[in-house]
Amino acid sequence: MKLFLLAKDALETQGIRWMLESHFTGIELSVYNSFADVINDIQHKGKPDLAIIDMDKWQEEESSIEKFLQKQSIHWLGLSSERIFQTAYRGLRFRAQDVLFRPLSPVELMKQIQQLRFQLRNERNQSARKEKKETSSYQIDYADFFLTERVLEQPVMMSAFLTPNGHTLPLLYDTLQHYPFSGESQFFAFSSYILCVHEAQDDRILKGEFHAFLSHWKERFADPLAIIVNDTTEPQVLKGLYQKSKQLTELVFFEGYDIIILANKLDKWRELDPFLTPVEQREWIEMLEKRDTKSIQKWVEHEFLMYEQPYPDPEMVRVRLTSVLAQIRRYMKSYQLQNEEWDKAYHEVFQQIVRQPVVYQIVQTLLAFITKLMLAGHQLLQGGAYTLVDKTKALIESNYWDAQWNLAACAETIGINKSTLSRRFAAEAGQTFRDTLHHVRIREAKRLLKESDLPLEEIARLTGYTHQTYFNAKFKQLEKCTPTAYRLQL
Repeated sequence: MKLFLLAKDALETQGIRWMLESHFTGIELSVYNSFADVINDIQHKGKPDLAIIDMDKWQEEESSIEKFLQKQSIHWLGLSSERIFQTAYRGLRFRAQDVLFRPLSPVELMKQIQQLRFQLRNERNQSARKEKKETSSYQIDYADFFLTERVLEQPVMMSAFLTPNGHTLPLLYDTLQHYPFSGESQFFAFSSYILCVHEAQDDRILKGEFHAFLSHWKERFADPLAIIVNDTTEPQVLKGLYQKSKQLTELVFFEGYDIIILANKLDKWRELDPFLTPVEQREWIEMLEKRDTKSIQKWVEHEFLMYEQPYPDPEMVRVRLTSVLAQIRRYMKSYQLQNEEWDKAYHEVFQQIVRQPVVYQIVQTLLAFITKLMLAGHQLLQGGAYTLVDKTKALIESNYWDAQWNLAACAETIGINKSTLSRRFAAEAGQTFRDTLHHVRIREAKRLLKESDLPLEEIARLTGYTHQTYFNAKFKQLEKCTPTAYRLQL
């Protein structure tokens, strides 16, 4: 890549040179002291791929610079210490790639050069493909994946190369372009993977080369890589072949990275209820209250890491994970773990569930968060941060479903005499322990009546009532109607 640099001074020149040479290979850098020297070299040696120009020097040579840029079409990046509208307007007027203001951000400078490098390479490859297209039936364009119904005369094999970090795709594209695959290969950059179309003269040789490329990548780069091979060489419409290959990339969610996946079709997603059943919700309440991290780990790993083909839709798995997270949110509310720090951690887990490309990594993040949360809940309950009413209400929220749980069990957990607990709770909360417990149970019963079709006997059991008759009586006492009548009103 040919670069011209006109910087502010020798120190800035040295810094930019170091950044470029330490981050990129194949850089040919020419340094100048004036724009007149830049113009002279362009006229005699040809245009650079990118000119990095100190725009603050334009005042000295403004007319010649503007006249030159109006005539020439070059890629250039402006540098300036003047954060004013005129500087930004001048860059826009003369079609700069961007204007970077001092103090310069190395990350932003690297990003601009990497993007341009990627763009230039694509332009060159497209130009080369255009030249060959008239003489070769193999040459393919992006339009063949979306618009045409083109079928190649000779068989091809399509594959997709994925990394979890989008910023690695330019490096992956560059590595693929220079790797010595046998036969002709074409590479197409998409937003989340590089698609490859290979001439399939001997698919056994090509599959061996995929394994060799994976080893080559792992030896040189830290980012993981998955190779998805659409394992068919039968003549097909390219658009259909692309759509099938794109679908196969979703297997990474279950299979992970550092792997080669061979498949010629994606089985229909199996059905999965993305929401926790009332029984599962109660199970989660019990595990969280007991701070039973072993049971939680076993439940989560069995539920989300034991999938076999046909897999469920990854989006449904993500929804189910958020259903688990909702139960954790209830626990946080019960124990008043809702400060800024915990809310931030909770939000980060949610973002992992939504965006993380591999379910295994999501599960590890979720379990780590739960473990920290259990410890914090235990420390708060044992410490002095909670009032007696806070501790008691948190325990009621966590144990209402247990018909055997009562005032004595609550007092034992807190470490106080049950008579003292009863008296102090009623005085400070304005409601007896027993009445508070019934209100929580009936509140949950109302939710189950609204959100499920469970029979009344099962709802009574799930909310801590041994006998449906007693449940019906308490429900009517608090809600002024029977459970059946309440459900009919919804």
